[in-house]
Amino acid sequence: SLLERLDTTSEEGLYKIGWGASGSGFVIITFPDELRIVETNEVVVKGKICSPGSAFVKYAQKIYRAKKQQIIFTLLEDSVSTMAEARNCMLKVMPGRLLTIGWIVADNELLKSVSLDDIPAYIKKVIE
Repeated sequence: SLLERLDTTSEEGLYKIGWGASGSGFVIITFPDELRIVETNEVVVKGKICSPGSAFVKYAQKIYRAKKQQIIFTLLEDSVSTMAEARNCMLKVMPGRLLTIGWIVADNELLKSVSLDDIPAYIKKVIE
C-alpha cells in the first residue's frame, strides 16, 4: 500500500507530519540492519548510511535546508544503533548546524495498537 501511495503522489513533502512549534517531521523507519526513508521508499543498509552518495545523506541535507524541519526516527526493535549511526552521520556531514531529531519507539505493544491491515508488509515481517 505504501508503494501505491508513493506512485500516486506528486507533491514533495506529502509524508511530513506536524511536529511542535509549527515545524515538520519526516519519518525514517529504522530496522536492526537498515533504515527506510518513508517518503522516497529508499532503503539504506547499516554501515553504509554515511557513504558518499548515500540516499540518507541526500535526504537529510534536503530536510535540514529548511527551518523548523526535522527527521523523526521510528525505532523498531533492536534498531537504536541504526538510528545512532544516522544521527552521527548527520552531525558529520552538517557540522556546526543545529539539528533536531525526534524518535518514536515502535515496540510490539505500539504496533499491536495500530490496525494490522495498515502496517506495510516490511514492518509486519519484523514484528511477527
